[in-house]
Amino acid sequence: MAHDGPSEALRTGRLYAVLAELQKQAVGEHHSLGLPGTLRALLRAPSKVLNPHLWQVGAYLLAARNRGRGESATVLFRSIPDVLPLGQELPHALTPQERERFHEGLTAQRAEIAKALQEL
Repeated sequence: MAHDGPSEALRTGRLYAVLAELQKQAVGEHHSLGLPGTLRALLRAPSKVLNPHLWQVGAYLLAARNRGRGESATVLFRSIPDVLPLGQELPHALTPQERERFHEGLTAQRAEIAKALQEL
């Protein structure tokens, strides 16, 4: 089955939202994925920005737990497989149309995260 760019872009936006919130739970408000420059770089090269953070997911989970945020971090951690893009790797670049879909996914996932964390 072929995976079209806009759908992958939407899932990439969702993944970014989860990773950013997980990193925030681990290190606090001043986390690297929350910086405006990071989002700009991500829109140019999603795989380059997100791959290192995917490698750090376990460390983020443990750090969040050590900060007393283990329950919320676990919810985020468990959601990662559901938001991963379906292709074999993350997109290397996004077209203008894909950037729109990325932002749609980001916004939708942030709303889901807020709801899930509020229910804890």
